[in-house]
Amino acid sequence: MSKPASRKDLDLSGLLLDSMPPIVRAIRETMRNIKDSQLTVPQLRVLGYVSLQPCTNKQLADWQGVSLPAMSRMVDCLVRRELLIRTADTVDRRQVKLQLSKRGKDEFERLRLHVQTALAGRLAALSKADRATVAAGLTALKETL
Repeated sequence: MSKPASRKDLDLSGLLLDSMPPIVRAIRETMRNIKDSQLTVPQLRVLGYVSLQPCTNKQLADWQGVSLPAMSRMVDCLVRRELLIRTADTVDRRQVKLQLSKRGKDEFERLRLHVQTALAGRLAALSKADRATVAAGLTALKETL
């Protein structure tokens, strides 16, 4: 059983929650400014998740926090656009796994680099010490969560 959260831990978790909307807003603004992209932020996130490992619609829906029908509609759109492909699971042929197509991999990497470059421009406004602090904090957060 975990111990009760301290006031400092609650303050830190509140700061994390408060930081998420501006981060997502910056990503969304960048995506809107990419002239030749027709992907939404949720679609980009789906491509990013699938780029890590093949998965099912249900796994994606659970991860994205949406209903299975909503995720199925998004996946259908990405399959029609030839960014995702469906394959039968080698262990359980009743399961359908999703993976990136070559086109999906290329598009994800292109858009990720574009968003990453835009965020890097914003982070450049931080001092060298603050950038190091942010990097250390994000690394620790990634490993913890």
